[in-house]
Amino acid sequence: MFKAKTQIDVHNGKKAIERIGRVSDNLIGIGPFGIGLDGILAWVPGLGEAYSIGAGAALVLEGYRARVPASVLVQAGVLVSIRTLANIFPVLGGVIVDFFRGHRMAARLLVQAIDDTLYIEGVPDRDHPEYAGVLARIRSGEERRRVVFLG
Repeated sequence: MFKAKTQIDVHNGKKAIERIGRVSDNLIGIGPFGIGLDGILAWVPGLGEAYSIGAGAALVLEGYRARVPASVLVQAGVLVSIRTLANIFPVLGGVIVDFFRGHRMAARLLVQAIDDTLYIEGVPDRDHPEYAGVLARIRSGEERRRVVFLG
């Protein structure tokens, strides 16, 4: 029940991931630079860490719901952990907090994994026309996508 069952669930999860990444690390943007809620709250002891952990957990959970590969979930978790642990060390951490956009990087990884996946609703059916076509292209080397049945 927790995992996505329809393409709408996957779409909504992808939008949530994008929103978390944007709000966390690019709420206020000026050209290529920006600061997000995570950077602002990092200067409040305890609150920055709590937000960073919560936003990171939400990213990883939405990725899990969208059935992103475990290797990508681990990478996203590591990026968010680096970002969260940076808050603990005040001198070096302050610089990292302002410039290391771990949540946004993790969100991009998760969104890329979702985009590289073909989601087919229903139970696994090897005779599904979309599945057969994609499988043929994958085997021939024309395409590199995962196929996930949402049933």
